[in-house]
Amino acid sequence: MQLRTHIVIGAAIGLWVGGPIGGALGAFAGVVPDVDLDVGSVARGARWLGVIGIAGGALGGYLLNSPTIAGLSIAGGFLLLMLIRLPHRGPTHSLALALLWSLLGGLWLRDPGLIGAWAAGYLSHLFLDALTPQGIPWLGPLSGGRLRLARWRTGSLWDHAILILGGLIGVGWIGWKMVG
Repeated sequence: MQLRTHIVIGAAIGLWVGGPIGGALGAFAGVVPDVDLDVGSVARGARWLGVIGIAGGALGGYLLNSPTIAGLSIAGGFLLLMLIRLPHRGPTHSLALALLWSLLGGLWLRDPGLIGAWAAGYLSHLFLDALTPQGIPWLGPLSGGRLRLARWRTGSLWDHAILILGGLIGVGWIGWKMVG
């Protein structure tokens, strides 16, 4: 599916699960699995975040005298830089990484609605990519098999229909909250 479809569906699900902040988290989490694309805006953003994490962790850890902050930031930065190098629709498109993503969100966010939006945004990406002919390695690295729920091509009429439906649901949710 297209990047914008992942953003809109992640945002719509995030809105439903965690409100406006959940919508933003869901939209962000909805594109994270594509960090393994070595081209495009997601990878460029991940590269910058990785570099900022490493530099910021070193500087912040020094200034705050906190080896924990330094270690976590530097490790997170290097992890992002390593994920960019993975094959597309590899480990980042697996249930194992979705679980790890959800656990990290649980440690960081602490609010059930926001954790749900964080996890649901990531899982929505996996579900949408499972609708394409390439599928996803759902049980990777335990199994080399790929889950394919449909054979809808990226940019197809189905992709656009899902995008429009997700947008309508998101706008509908916002309207419903504003009226009610």
